[in-house]
Amino acid sequence: MLQDLLFVVSKLLGPLVNPQVGLYYALVVAVALLFTPWARAGRRLALATLLTAGILGGSPLGDWALHTLEERFPPPPTLPERVDGIVVLGGDADNAMLRVRPYSPGQIPPRQLAFADLARRWPDAKLVYSGGSGKLGAPEETDAGGAKVLLPMLGLDPARVLFEDRSRNTHENAVFSFALAMPKDGETWLLVTSARHMPRAMGSFRKAGWRMTAFPTGYATPPAMAYEWSWPSTFSNDIGWLSMAISEFAGLAYYYLLGRTDALFPAP
Repeated sequence: MLQDLLFVVSKLLGPLVNPQVGLYYALVVAVALLFTPWARAGRRLALATLLTAGILGGSPLGDWALHTLEERFPPPPTLPERVDGIVVLGGDADNAMLRVRPYSPGQIPPRQLAFADLARRWPDAKLVYSGGSGKLGAPEETDAGGAKVLLPMLGLDPARVLFEDRSRNTHENAVFSFALAMPKDGETWLLVTSARHMPRAMGSFRKAGWRMTAFPTGYATPPAMAYEWSWPSTFSNDIGWLSMAISEFAGLAYYYLLGRTDALFPAP
């Protein structure tokens, strides 16, 4: 019951830490005030909102914040000779679209691409695809269900894969996958997820008692960033990256307060 309540709370409060959402609602309030006796306050709020958007979208803050997350767990310089198992966390594909349009996952799914490639490299490795539904009111749209459609297109037989389809968040990914895979001491396991999500994922899996080797994918920033002002040419990218970074840092803090990670900002 407590886990259900925390899941609902996280979904309801999550959008509040997104600066794009905050800026949108601030502008809506500002425009509404223009048609009231508080029109002067509305003009000031609109100006402040536009200036804030310009600064956030044109500064290197979004690049820097996302890059900090993505570089926390670099990929291994050399892959191990033996890999006993591979876990991939769902989340890249549009599962609702895959149900009705099998060749349209919504975007290039880097986690699934990496998973299929690693599975070919280590044909004897145990494979775990972890992902239920993280959507309120849509428990049937699971990442595992979408993967059963997508993985054969990538040359990976779903019969090789253990599908964990109950998890709704990273914490449950770790707990439920551990119970499903039953890893043994001394085994080498790879964890595949987006680079920006890897710190929270690694912290969660360590807390669940599972030592993993990080295999990050889906980078949005290059290895070396030149933090320069770029407005307005990359405004949408910069503010989008900032939103993703703030959301992930907020998730790290939330997980740490709940005792779901081994550190506030897990490190290798």
